[in-house]
Amino acid sequence: MSKKIFNLGMAFVCVLFYSSVSAQDQHAGDIQPWRVGAEILVNNSLFEPDFGDLGGGLFATDEPGFDVNVEKGAFTPGNWLRFQPVGQLLFWNGTDWISAVPNGERIEITDALGNVIAFRTEGVSESTAVIGEIDSEGGLHEHVEMSIFDAANALGGSVGAYRIQLKLFESTANDETSVSIATSPITLVFNRGLEQDKFELAVSAAADLNNNSVFVADTGILTIQEVKALGTFYKVKLQHLGNFQFQLIEANEIPKAQ
Repeated sequence: MSKKIFNLGMAFVCVLFYSSVSAQDQHAGDIQPWRVGAEILVNNSLFEPDFGDLGGGLFATDEPGFDVNVEKGAFTPGNWLRFQPVGQLLFWNGTDWISAVPNGERIEITDALGNVIAFRTEGVSESTAVIGEIDSEGGLHEHVEMSIFDAANALGGSVGAYRIQLKLFESTANDETSVSIATSPITLVFNRGLEQDKFELAVSAAADLNNNSVFVADTGILTIQEVKALGTFYKVKLQHLGNFQFQLIEANEIPKAQ
């Protein structure tokens, strides 16, 4: 009887140990996607990388990484996890997020294949990026290099915060056709030398910007609450046509107080 009790006790300890190790496998600061059907879900919508971290130096970082949460939903082994750059580079001037930078800055991400994806105030690269290949258990843990450059095409950037967005999707190998996709983009707010309290103010304002657009996967309709065109503000709706293309189906002018 004592031997059976001992074995049961050891089994219980092993379960606790395994659970602890599994939890530790997920890196707290990483982007942690999982798949449910054809939809990709993520542990958070906003992440706060720092160009001043020890690993990357003043103008580069490979944080956060991408760490699939297999327990919540594995991807298909052999497929590629990818991202599509969206929107434009924004700069925090201390009070507002604006589409202008002090010294021609841009942010570049080098993907797993060595392709460079650029984020500028004028827009983003049209090409998609490969994060990595899904392993045999449906997981992936990869880091990609993210750097900031100035107008002289040298590593460097004015002190401030920089905001970019990207949308995750999964494809078969060597194919850009999505088999699963996130319903909304991920926001990355980079700190480039700001004091922490000033950076957190920028992060808080960036979180408010995320509420400006909503994509409903069932209908394929993207609603953007406020868009400025030719000096006038509009609330617009766009229909997803596939392959990351949208068609404008509705635009309503938003009156602005004088």
